[in-house]
Amino acid sequence: MFHAIAEAWSRYRKRRAAVAELRSLGTSELERVVHDAGLSFGDVLELARQSGDSAALLYRRLEQAGIDMKTIEPAVLRDMQRCCSFCDSKAQCTHELDDAPKTASWPAYCPNRMTIEALGSAKCH
Repeated sequence: MFHAIAEAWSRYRKRRAAVAELRSLGTSELERVVHDAGLSFGDVLELARQSGDSAALLYRRLEQAGIDMKTIEPAVLRDMQRCCSFCDSKAQCTHELDDAPKTASWPAYCPNRMTIEALGSAKCH
């Protein structure tokens, strides 16, 4: 029990530190970061509040589909990472990836479904 509380506290402190780091940047530097990321300031703050790699499930999905992340255009990959990071179906996605059903169709809840399907079909041609 104590270990779980300590881990939660550690994640909370890391998220707070990430947000504080963003807020400590000067206005022009923060605007550059937001512009380079192609996101809004609110999106950047929300991503900073999330723990760990919030797009880790995307990487698992791409691997499952046989798509090499290095072959995806950087702007497309960033958008996919953003969509995955803000997805509300992470628990369902994790469960599905862990079970790895061979006959399941692509999950309709996935915000990257159409992009991954297009990348997969482009790989086949």
